[in-house]
Amino acid sequence: MLYTVLKKGAAQRVASTASKAASKKLSTTIEQVFVRRPPPNFALGLTTPAFGKPSNTDYGQALRQWLRYVEVFERRGIPTVSLPPLDQDCPDAVFVEDTCVLFKDNITGEDVAVVCENMARERRPEVETMKEALLKQGFDNDHRPFDRIGVLDGEGEMLDGGDVLKCPVSNKVYVGMSSRSNRSGVDKLASLLPNHEVIGVPVTKVLHLKSCMTALPDGRIIGYDPLVDDVDFFGGANNYLSVPEEGGAHVVILDDKTLLVAASAPRTADILDKEGYDLEIVDIEQFEKLEGCVTCLSVRRR
Repeated sequence: MLYTVLKKGAAQRVASTASKAASKKLSTTIEQVFVRRPPPNFALGLTTPAFGKPSNTDYGQALRQWLRYVEVFERRGIPTVSLPPLDQDCPDAVFVEDTCVLFKDNITGEDVAVVCENMARERRPEVETMKEALLKQGFDNDHRPFDRIGVLDGEGEMLDGGDVLKCPVSNKVYVGMSSRSNRSGVDKLASLLPNHEVIGVPVTKVLHLKSCMTALPDGRIIGYDPLVDDVDFFGGANNYLSVPEEGGAHVVILDDKTLLVAASAPRTADILDKEGYDLEIVDIEQFEKLEGCVTCLSVRRR
């Protein structure tokens, strides 16, 4: 397995050579899921100042909600990798999506993993354990190893997985320029994904890009208007589905016809039902109290 660590000075293009290549529709089939059990001190997790600190959290309830979330994947026969618990120093550890981003190169077919570098230093032990799990793929389990694993060097290159939004019908990858991800991180991601078009977009109202929007299987962006900076970055109104609840802006694509949606967004669920989607609805209230959503509780390999 090739373990790639690109240094500074590598290609710094945000729009990669992918714009010159014909792209294929990406697979929506989930091959594998990475998760991590919430630590007992999860309520001490980081939040933005505007959001504030949570109140009335319940660890027992959080653990039950997490188990039901994981069960959605297990019931569908999707192999689940449970990362080692980090109970003392990493209250945010359950939000594994921030630690890495997994891609299927839609030109070469390569499996590519990008290990993130978190701007919040207290979260970096989470990244190390994720990197170890990625490197073990194919050696101590039956899963295919990754063809390439890229790592941000930590010297000013910052990227959270929650800021990375992949379009399921093209080679476009949108990256939020948020308080957790910066231009150097976007440029590094572009250098690691030469067959994708990596596009940096502003994020000023929420923690991560996927705090306000995600993507549907047909490629449309689904978002909550009060938290979206500018829909024109994503193809404009014709490529955008506005939903009435913040929790409804977050969906996990389970397959072409099925979405995982939070129970906090019943009106959005009605809209998606009328759009023809089957829905798996989960209650993640305890994690929403910490700005969490259905996407950030797992990393999906497709």
